[in-house]
Amino acid sequence: MYPLDEMVGIVGDFGIGAPMTATITENLIAAGVEVLCIVGGSAGLQRSIGPTDVILADEAIRDEGVSYHYLPPEQEAKPTIELVERLEREYVDSGFETHRGTTWTTSAFYRETVAEIEQYVEDGVVSIEMEAAALFAVAEYRGVDAAAVFDIGDLITEEEWNSGVEYETILPKMLDPAVAALRDHLEDGKQSKQSDAPNTP
Repeated sequence: MYPLDEMVGIVGDFGIGAPMTATITENLIAAGVEVLCIVGGSAGLQRSIGPTDVILADEAIRDEGVSYHYLPPEQEAKPTIELVERLEREYVDSGFETHRGTTWTTSAFYRETVAEIEQYVEDGVVSIEMEAAALFAVAEYRGVDAAAVFDIGDLITEEEWNSGVEYETILPKMLDPAVAALRDHLEDGKQSKQSDAPNTP
């Protein structure tokens, strides 16, 4: 992990997918990390969401294997809503168009079927990626806060795949608002713990 300051650090270039995400998450939590946030790429499922918009996941469809080692099959994989709301405020204040919604986490990169895509588009699912469900499940199991924000790298519809090669890359611009939100979230958590501490003579 590369520290930005005494509160926030960055882990990057560790690969893709739910197993790697869970491993990194476990290691960070064991090292004392209390809040985690993915800032990464996804494919869009809704044509109304532009390629320079930000996706904030408020639930992840568990179409991978890792989360089932942490949560019961019937339990939803969800982020820490207070952190999601804080991230949303930071991105809006920074001039980003934002969208909150369900993301579809899969481990089968080339096996999204037309029937699945049609159903999830109809259900309003906003994106497809490979990490969120694992992050949310490990964080829930270990009792830490977590969130995931994504840009749109390509667009998948029931008719076609738009590779997104002409899309503007906004990931570098997404980092500063995420860091600011994490700092605020951690600071509020510290103040809350101090106010909850018993008074001692």
